[in-house]
Amino acid sequence: MPSIVIELTNHCNLSCQHCLDGRHSSDGGNLKIEIVEKILQDAKGIKIDFLSFTGGEPTLHPRFTEILKKVYEAEYNFGFVTNGWNFTEMYRHLLPFRDRLRGITFSLDGSREETHDRIRGKGSYRRVMQDVSICIVKDIPFTINTTVMFHTKGKLKEMAELATKLGSRGLRFGHLMPTPRNIANGLTISPEECVVVEGMIGKLQQSFTMPIIMAPGYYTTNLFPCATLQMQEFNIDWRGNVTFCCHMSGHGNGTGNKDVIGNLDEMSFAETYKRFINLDEKFRKEKIERHSKREFKDSDYFPCWYCVNYFKKVD
Repeated sequence: MPSIVIELTNHCNLSCQHCLDGRHSSDGGNLKIEIVEKILQDAKGIKIDFLSFTGGEPTLHPRFTEILKKVYEAEYNFGFVTNGWNFTEMYRHLLPFRDRLRGITFSLDGSREETHDRIRGKGSYRRVMQDVSICIVKDIPFTINTTVMFHTKGKLKEMAELATKLGSRGLRFGHLMPTPRNIANGLTISPEECVVVEGMIGKLQQSFTMPIIMAPGYYTTNLFPCATLQMQEFNIDWRGNVTFCCHMSGHGNGTGNKDVIGNLDEMSFAETYKRFINLDEKFRKEKIERHSKREFKDSDYFPCWYCVNYFKKVD
């Protein structure tokens, strides 16, 4: 069934080197509780039963526990992505709603302490290890999300081995979006290296029993490979904007907003859903036409790169 990715807050307690340029801006804030209520009221009408919370750091929303209670009472299943920094203090608030909690995703950007802390700050690796211990004791399901960067591309097997050892229910590898900041920091890898990495991940998928997946953005000749383009995932940012994709939300530091479909302060989620359908149809038609005319560059087969250019998220 379709799901909604909801950016609860633009605030974060870390300052990661690879974060998208505009994801944590000076005018950051928290999603209004009234918009959450509007989502809960409308989403079941289009057969959505799963909500995934992200940020920023979603647990920093001042009404995070209240939101979980509303989600639970409205009978939605949920999960969230976290850097894990304050999980040891807040996990108790999850326990009353555990039968609808489908999993926590911890961000772990290195199989070794020095690798992860280089990106996310000193002490962050050990925090995640503490969090995992709590999840095991309290039987809270969790998975691990890791971003492939220049200094981690040769250590993918180590990450899979660590995730297995920790008891993770899955491991998700994602490509790093090529922003000017990430390029300047020497974090990105070339398109050719991306393809090599994807081959390595494919081999890990065959040799590990733990589910290993690649996030959207990998090289593919499938023109519509991701959940968004299959009308299976919708994104809402902390301002209440319904946007085309969570991977582009906050990307480009305000360069373009053609990916914004509508704002839930001004319309219902059902109305934005109709607009989403129209934009999806337009996007599909134009991409098919461009491909049929052989206007694709090789980089256009990386779908995230294609969309970043299509929606003018970069100059």
